[in-house]
Formats: sequence, structure tokens, C-alpha cells
Amino acid sequence: EGESVEEHKSVIMHLLSQVRLGMDLTKVVLPTFILERRSLLEMYADFFAHPDLFVSISDYKDPKDRMIQVVKWYLSAFHAGRKGSVAKKPYNPILGETFRCHWILPSAEQEENMETIADGPVPWVSPNNVTFVAEQVSHHPPISAFYAECSRKKIQFNAHIWTKSKFLGMSIGVHNIGQGCVSCLDYDEHYILTFPNGYARQVILVFSDFISDKFLSLHLPSC
Repeated sequence: EGESVEEHKSVIMHLLSQVRLGMDLTKVVLPTFILERRSLLEMYADFFAHPDLFVSISDYKDPKDRMIQVVKWYLSAFHAGRKGSVAKKPYNPILGETFRCHWILPSAEQEENMETIADGPVPWVSPNNVTFVAEQVSHHPPISAFYAECSRKKIQFNAHIWTKSKFLGMSIGVHNIGQGCVSCLDYDEHYILTFPNGYARQVILVFSDFISDKFLSLHLPSC
């Protein structure tokens, strides 16, 4: 993290000299200083950087309020902070690679008095926790799948995603293909979400200006 992009301008310019307009950047071998020191699967866990917003979706009794809370959590999923000032690419996961983690949420009940769940992504945690598992399920195309749940709140999220990146001359376009689904089991509701595309502008000047588009749709059971 201590190495600045300024120190590697010659390497970056050498890389840019190899790419062509419209070229798939996943085929370009990158030097390690450009890479973030974690797997792409771990990066997807950033969607739950605000787990309190995720689990609170099922607390609302009004369908409109639940939908608003889904949007709040969705927007917070792209607010995950990083320590460095420069965006970096995570390492590509290998086929079959998995990543698991969990978030401990505050509870009115004493954690030591709560039994652990018998199964799920992380079976040794309490039902109050948000648990997460991600797996690389395909190599060509490189598809990742991930799932999260809070057993006590009866809320789940599952998704599949793969990215395509292209060199566009003075910018880089990253297209996220796939979708996710928030399921509120108590209400039989399913919220279908897609993932935003991103564009890094003025890459020749080693300056990033990200813009993105987002889409959210709601599927409710018929009355």
C-alpha cells in the first residue's frame, strides 16, 4: 500500500502501450503493485459493510418501508471504504475457491446464552450474526456466486456476478453481469437487484473519475 502510482508511471505506460481500443483487459497480466492484497471473493463481502442496514429490512411492517430500506442497504453496499486513495484490482479467484466470514451484530440477548445454528455458510455462529460465503463457480466466463443470511431475522441474499472490462482509449469500462436477490422469508418478498457498471476516466493521467449506473426492481407475490 505504501507504493504510489507515481513511482510506477513507466510500468503503467508500458502496459497501456500493449492494449488496443476495445481490448478485454482481463487478458492483460498486471504487475503486483496494481493488485489489491485480497481475493475478489473477499471484496464481494464489502456488500455487507453495513450489516445493520441489511438485517433491518425485515423489521419494517409496511412493504413500502421495506422497499425503501432495501434501497438504503443497496446504496450502502457501494460505500465500503478502502485504506488507500487509489483503487486497485483484487486477485482473481481460482475455480472452486471459497471465502467465508461473519459479522457480529449487537443483540438484546446475551450471546453466550444463544445456541449456534446447525448449518448455513458459517455454522458455528449465533443466529443473530450475518454470515457470508462466496465461491468461484466458473472459470470461463469467470463467474462468482455469493450468499448471505441472518437466521434470526429470516433474511437472505444470493447473487452471481462476473465482470467484463474494456479499454476505451482514455477510459476503462467495467461491466458487471449478473444479479442478486434479497429474500424476506416472513413476507415472501423477493427484491431483484442488478450491479452497477463503472467507468474510470483519464487513465492516461493516472486519475480516476468513476461514474456508474444502477437498477433495482421489486417482485412481490400477487394478492
